[in-house]
Amino acid sequence: MTSHLKAVIAAILSAILMGGLCIFVRESDCSAQLCSFARFFVGASLMLCIVRRSFRFSSKAFGSGASIGLCILFYFLAIKSVPAGIAALLLYTGPIFAVAGESVLSRRMPPLRDLCLITVSVFGIVLVSLAPGMPGDADLCGMGYGLCSGFFYAIYIFLNRKISASVTLSRRTFWQFVGGGAILLPPLFLCETAFPNALSAWAWLIAIGVVHGFVVLLLVAYAIRKLPAVQFGTVSYLEPVVAVGVGCFFYGETVSFLQGIGFVLVLIASAIQTCFTARKSENRLS
Repeated sequence: MTSHLKAVIAAILSAILMGGLCIFVRESDCSAQLCSFARFFVGASLMLCIVRRSFRFSSKAFGSGASIGLCILFYFLAIKSVPAGIAALLLYTGPIFAVAGESVLSRRMPPLRDLCLITVSVFGIVLVSLAPGMPGDADLCGMGYGLCSGFFYAIYIFLNRKISASVTLSRRTFWQFVGGGAILLPPLFLCETAFPNALSAWAWLIAIGVVHGFVVLLLVAYAIRKLPAVQFGTVSYLEPVVAVGVGCFFYGETVSFLQGIGFVLVLIASAIQTCFTARKSENRLS
């Protein structure tokens, strides 16, 4: 098996595991605050075995970790309120938010291509919200959480680009885990989160940290090193598709025709934006 094929398999496995994350969160029967904190705390603990002596602080890695920590928190809150596929889809509006944010910061109108992609995404989100019985209060709240996860994912994308190439991958990841755990401490205690008594709940929490905090990280790190950014970015969009399948198969969630069209529109627009952004970054490095 070639290294390229191994990297493709690693990327696919990471997307499948992330798409199935809703199973871990829902079966744990724990709060979103506790689930998200467990992901970063366990991940940081396991990263200690890899980082070893490279503990020099990286403020930019810490900041990007804090943003992805909030992204995961709002994603978990969305998973508990709306179908898993919709929650995952809204998370992947991050690249669109990132483009819009960069245009605001630079005080320049985005190119026509980006404006078209943003318009398509917004239209797709509107269609997703027009399912039978929606939008109720819980649905609106869940979609708000999902859009917040996409917003903080965009901040993570922006901050992650600012990290110096001299910062090793293990050091960067360790401080991102620490940053994510630190930003999640206030919600964990301010929301009076109840810690579970059942051993099964603790097992699910540990699994969230090990599988989705550590194993997925290793798979992603390996895939990113071996695959072009465009190819990896495209494969990662399997995650919302897997989340829809998991929601339908395990929890009986349904997707209406309008939601399906909206889902495809947002997914295509975000994937295209990811590919263009990745190509732009590769051209700058070449």
